[in-house]
Amino acid sequence: MFGSFNPVQPLPLTLVTANLIVQGVVQARIRRLTDLMNDSDSEHLVLEDARFIEIGSHRIVGNAAVAQVQVSDVLLVHATGDGEGSGELRTSKQPVRATLLAPPFTIDGTIYLAYEPELRVALMGLTDKWLPVTGARYWAYGVAEEPAAADLLVVNHLRAHVVVPRGVEWRGSADAAQSRGAQSPW
Repeated sequence: MFGSFNPVQPLPLTLVTANLIVQGVVQARIRRLTDLMNDSDSEHLVLEDARFIEIGSHRIVGNAAVAQVQVSDVLLVHATGDGEGSGELRTSKQPVRATLLAPPFTIDGTIYLAYEPELRVALMGLTDKWLPVTGARYWAYGVAEEPAAADLLVVNHLRAHVVVPRGVEWRGSADAAQSRGAQSPW
C-alpha cells in the first residue's frame, strides 16, 4: 500500500474455500480486514506459517512456512485474532439481518446497507468485492462442516447470494435509525 505510514504488522487470518480452510498470517499495513480485502488488486494472498485443513474431516493436508492462496477461490475470510482496526464510521448505514449463500457455505449475520427509499435499491448498492458481515455464523452441513462463529467476516461478493428475509424492518432515512442508535463501523 504505497503512501501508508502504518508499519507492516502481522494479521492472523482464516480463509475458507469450498474445499479447504487455510489459516496463516498476512503481513499488511492495513489493519481493517474489509479494507485489506477490498483495496487489494492482487489475485493472491501470501500467508506465513500457513496450515491447510480439509473441509469436513478437518484433516491437515499441508503446512507451509509461506503459501500463496488464490483470492478468487476464497469464499470468506475472518481474523483469527484481534485484527479489525478502528470502528469509525465511513458512511451512515443501517444494519440488516441477512443470509449469504456461498456454496457449500451458508452465512447468517448482519450486513450494512445505505439508506435508500427501498430495500431493493439499497441491496443494488452493494458493489464492494468483499462484503462485511458482523455477528456471523457459517456452516456447510452438506460437507459435514459444523457452525463456526466470527465477530466479523468478509464474504466474496462474486461467490455469494445475499438473501434478506421477509419482514425485515426497513427505514428509508438515517433519522429514524439514529433515533434508535443504529450505526455501522464498516
